[in-house]
Amino acid sequence: MLFKFFLKFTIVIIVIAFIPKNSNANIYQLSCKNKKNTTVWVYSKKRKQIILTKINNSKTKVNFKMGKQTPSSFSSVGSIGGLQTNLTYSQNSNELALLQKSLRGSNQFYKCAKPKLVKEE
Repeated sequence: MLFKFFLKFTIVIIVIAFIPKNSNANIYQLSCKNKKNTTVWVYSKKRKQIILTKINNSKTKVNFKMGKQTPSSFSSVGSIGGLQTNLTYSQNSNELALLQKSLRGSNQFYKCAKPKLVKEE
């Protein structure tokens, strides 16, 4: 009886010891606006992905793959309207830049609110 208790206790301690401390993939929401548009973005640095979810209160879904990232900024690459688009966000200045690599493309700059934690995993 006492042996079973110590065995279970030891197994629980081992499981707790091997749970990674920073394995969570927190998901944040970023609300941004400029003179013409308001956008809502959802991102996770652990998953290395950012998704455009709303433009002017209309639902949409455009995926971007994160490249470079620091604790306070990130850069992403994706495609909007068939044009290659680079996305850069800086948390220090709360600015989001959407730059397209085409003569037909447009560059857009947004001022954002602080990121809001949507889901903690």
